[in-house]
Amino acid sequence: MKAIHIIVIIAIAFVAGMFGGAFSERVFANPKADEKIPEQITARGFNLVDENNKSRASMGFSADGQPIFCVADSSGKARGYLGCGPDGPTLALLDKQGRVSINIAADNSGGSTIAMVAEGDKPRLGINYKPGRGPVVGLFDENSVGKAVMAVTKEKAYIGLAQNKQNPAITLISEPGKGAMLAAWNSQGQHRLSLGLMHDKPILFAYNPDDTGLLFNTQRDGRPALGLLSEGSVVWSASGVAPEMPAMDGILDQIMR
Repeated sequence: MKAIHIIVIIAIAFVAGMFGGAFSERVFANPKADEKIPEQITARGFNLVDENNKSRASMGFSADGQPIFCVADSSGKARGYLGCGPDGPTLALLDKQGRVSINIAADNSGGSTIAMVAEGDKPRLGINYKPGRGPVVGLFDENSVGKAVMAVTKEKAYIGLAQNKQNPAITLISEPGKGAMLAAWNSQGQHRLSLGLMHDKPILFAYNPDDTGLLFNTQRDGRPALGLLSEGSVVWSASGVAPEMPAMDGILDQIMR
């Protein structure tokens, strides 16, 4: 959550710095000696205009009665705003056509979201956090299809790559006390490969679509087991404890003779 707050502060500081210099002479100029400085100004809105009388910044209320601060470019088009609605504060940066490019929001439940959007309101990158669940990062292609996700939910960590909306391509899952697993799917969305640790014991299986492949795991008594399958039926298997072998250095010495 602290990182999200830092990002928001940086974004606000960037906007303030970008426009601060343009208005510094007018807004922060030293007052005349006999000019009375008001202790407080009360108004429903403020509007700043440039030398061409174009509005460049304003502070007021939105159509639904929410406070909002808006900045505009030299042509008078809105390029960013900071406001607070019923659900929480929002910072938005807009492109030349007035479409949202970056949006940062925080809700009343303690959650927060950062979104980067392409032309046509298509999401390209999203970062979301919800208390009790954890952070999620999502990457989208030009068709707004999610292609990569990284998440931490409570104690579990997850990384996933997708082929399309329906089928995953690769997943990597880690769960404390249980292990970690890397899995891969074929183009038909069938789970065909897994490699990892299950309860701290190695496991590997690799199957063709007709269930022909191999399976390796460690049995409960600690002995390794390897099996070859053809169309779902075991055609060869081996298990047990390997016999004593000479040291690896000895093997290399024999090979190099």
